[in-house]
Amino acid sequence: MAEKLSDDQVYERLHAALLAVGREDGVTVRGDTALKAARRAIVLLQMGHLAAQDRDSDVNPSIKAQDDA
Repeated sequence: MAEKLSDDQVYERLHAALLAVGREDGVTVRGDTALKAARRAIVLLQMGHLAAQDRDSDVNPSIKAQDDA
């Protein structure tokens, strides 16, 4: 079984995902839209994760339904 990640490790993984998506535009509207959506989603998850850490809460405000988590 894989070891669980600390909050800092989670943030670093989200940051690595953002770097992997990169800043380039897509050639097609489909590709460009997917890249922009991915960047936005990752940034919102990062911000929500940091906000939850600051409040010492288990609830990430950037995720609407967390009951199934």
